[in-house]
Amino acid sequence: MAFLLLDPRPVAAPPQRRAAAPAVSPVLHRFRLLAVCLGFLGLALWQQPGRLVPDTKLDLYVDPVAFLTRALRLWESQGFSGQVQNQAYGYLFPMGPFFAAGQAVGLPLWVVQRLWWAALLSAAFLGVVVLAGKLRIGTPASRIVAGLVYALAPRMVSTLGAVSVEVLPMAVVPWVLVPLVAGARGGSARRAGAAAGLAVCCAGGVNAAAAAAVLPLGAIW
Repeated sequence: MAFLLLDPRPVAAPPQRRAAAPAVSPVLHRFRLLAVCLGFLGLALWQQPGRLVPDTKLDLYVDPVAFLTRALRLWESQGFSGQVQNQAYGYLFPMGPFFAAGQAVGLPLWVVQRLWWAALLSAAFLGVVVLAGKLRIGTPASRIVAGLVYALAPRMVSTLGAVSVEVLPMAVVPWVLVPLVAGARGGSARRAGAAAGLAVCCAGGVNAAAAAAVLPLGAIW
């Protein structure tokens, strides 16, 4: 009888709990993010220092205030013996004010241009890191790696020096999702929608297709 009560199958060992990954202090995490952004700045300043690259609109770099003033009018009297404005309104925000502020503080034109490049790379990198954190994907270290892969993608880097304004939508698209993901877990839906709309406004309007490409992800979410 005792033999019949015994189970011949081996008793499985109780599952062992996986050791939790050591927590990274918020200060150390922010220091890592700052170090990456400073690396982007150094990389941008290292590219042909002292020279201005004819990126997008050369007259925007030389005299941004005058360019933005002419962008408010349909007729452009200083281009090709006079022409109808072509996508000039897309520089009214945020690219135009960025260069106007750089000129106002007296920075060299090439430095302002490199700061703009570094700002785009940093925005793309930080957007992916913050979005992954809101989605609770990965670890702090893996999120930094994901942000680096996104910011330094071939499409991003190859377009940055030639037509940087078209990189702008790619840099801000993670920030469109950040408030929506946070708002889905609580808080005001209107406030989350307004914050996402502000991020869409930061995509500019130079390339309508690129600016509109930031909308589907938010709509799907």
